[in-house]
Amino acid sequence: MINILFVAGGTGGHVIPALNMADYISERAPHWKISFIGRKNSFEEKLIAGKYDFYGLDIIKSSDIKKLSYYLSIKDALKILGELEPDILVVFGSYITVPIIVASIIKKLPFFLHEQNVIPGRVTKLFYRFSQGVAVSFPETREYFKDKDKIYLTGNFVRTELLTMDKARCKKELGFDENRKLLLITGGSQGSMKINYEVKKIIPYLLNNGWQILHQIGEKNYVSYIEGIPIEEWAKEGYNPVPFIKNMELAICGSDFAISRAGATTIAQFLIAGLPAIYIPYPYAKDNHQIYNAEVVVKVGGGELLLENQLNSEKLINLLDKWDNKDRLAKASEACRKISIANGRENFWNLILEKLEGRN
Repeated sequence: MINILFVAGGTGGHVIPALNMADYISERAPHWKISFIGRKNSFEEKLIAGKYDFYGLDIIKSSDIKKLSYYLSIKDALKILGELEPDILVVFGSYITVPIIVASIIKKLPFFLHEQNVIPGRVTKLFYRFSQGVAVSFPETREYFKDKDKIYLTGNFVRTELLTMDKARCKKELGFDENRKLLLITGGSQGSMKINYEVKKIIPYLLNNGWQILHQIGEKNYVSYIEGIPIEEWAKEGYNPVPFIKNMELAICGSDFAISRAGATTIAQFLIAGLPAIYIPYPYAKDNHQIYNAEVVVKVGGGELLLENQLNSEKLINLLDKWDNKDRLAKASEACRKISIANGRENFWNLILEKLEGRN
């Protein structure tokens, strides 16, 4: 029996691909033991605990990295690794992973890194030489590493089978008219106040131009957002604002166009589904990695890049009018699919099996 440990936390961009990969392995090797390490009392613990064994560390936020307690957590990580004795670790780089990586190096345990973004993060760049290899999501990422023999182009770990469903059926399941175009608006899992504010101004214009709209507001901002808008009137015309979209794959498959952040997992899903978008990168992301993610898609004609400091309702209307063309959307959709990597989980599964030399 193989004992595999996933290390992920901090954001959905790290945790969701880790869960997707764990589920894929569990289906193919149900006798393998799968565990997770993340932060105690966190988003990832709520998401993972009950499905897989979860071990938490006392790291609350990235600023804790400057505190002595952060480095003392290496001791806790060593204890967990001693109890679990994993055959291999799969690490999704963020500040939470550093104590576990250091502990695994001390104990000489093999680990893989997974890099979701075009520009590798600091954890990946710092520790990749100690790893079995880095699974990357974009071919462009290889250029940022000196030792390219350790870099494997696998793609991101998304649920491809849920991103290739029939568009009309998905619209119907979402409660929309299958014969009308659907616009997906999302500022990420937490939502974006800036995107929400500018979009709110143009909802009547979009509805009058035939768009149906599925809008992920964000849990924190939902109540304040819907106050003061004619929600019942807009809903009758095809506007559905929600705090959080539980089945994002269904929403992506049913949509014809999107306004979105440029997180790596979101982009991977859009590419596989062939969904063109206006990308508004999160402006506070380290190393502006969301801009680089979006540029990969934009340069092949799969979308548009709009920086947040240039975002306003007039610009959104102009861009949406530009993209409101069936032929243009069809070409962009095809361009997205051409650069997508649909079998990311299978590629990584084969890589693990190769490294484990047939052990099962």
